[in-house]
Amino acid sequence: MDVQHSPRPSRHVPRFPNRIREYRLKAGLSQRKLGAALGRGRNAVSSWERGLTRPDVTLGVRLAKTLATLAESLYASFYSPAKDEEQGNAAKQ
Repeated sequence: MDVQHSPRPSRHVPRFPNRIREYRLKAGLSQRKLGAALGRGRNAVSSWERGLTRPDVTLGVRLAKTLATLAESLYASFYSPAKDEEQGNAAKQ
């Protein structure tokens, strides 16, 4: 089965935006192969990619290692200041 490279529209707004799909495609892995490498199913990988759920910390590190990247690059929004914090800091200045 070939890997689908075209994005599909989602009915759901991602709660956890990420770049897992992008890195998975660069690695040439299907969702099934990535899930098998991590001891999870294809449905779990799909859910992570769509931003509906996220892997726990240890699995996230293994995921990043399998995709030959850093965990920070998969979930960049976790490492940037929250919008509420930015607005609060701007009001204090």
